[in-house]
Amino acid sequence: MFKIPISIIFCMSGALGALIIKFIDDSTLKPEDRPDFRSLLYYTRGAAWLLLAGIIGFVYFDNEPIFSNKSIYFHTGASAPVIVKALKDSIPSQIKSQMK
Repeated sequence: MFKIPISIIFCMSGALGALIIKFIDDSTLKPEDRPDFRSLLYYTRGAAWLLLAGIIGFVYFDNEPIFSNKSIYFHTGASAPVIVKALKDSIPSQIKSQMK
C-alpha cells in the first residue's frame, strides 16, 4: 500500500494554512473587490496550489528527512507559489522567446 511521506503531508498542510489565511483576507475586502467565492476557478486555484505544494515537497525532500524538521516542510509548502514564480522568472529570455 502506498504511504504518503510526512514531508509531502506537511508541505500540503503549509499550503492549506496559507490558503486559509488568503481566504480570510479576501473575505474582509469590500464586496466589489472580493473574488467570486462561488466561482469554480477560485477553488480550482486553491486545489492547484495544494497539488503544487505536494509536488514541491516530493521534489525537495523525496523521503529524505531533514532532521525530521516539520516546520521546514510546512514553510516550503506555504511558499510553493513563490518558489514556482522564482523558477519561472529565472528562465532566460532567449528560451522564453523560443517557447512562443
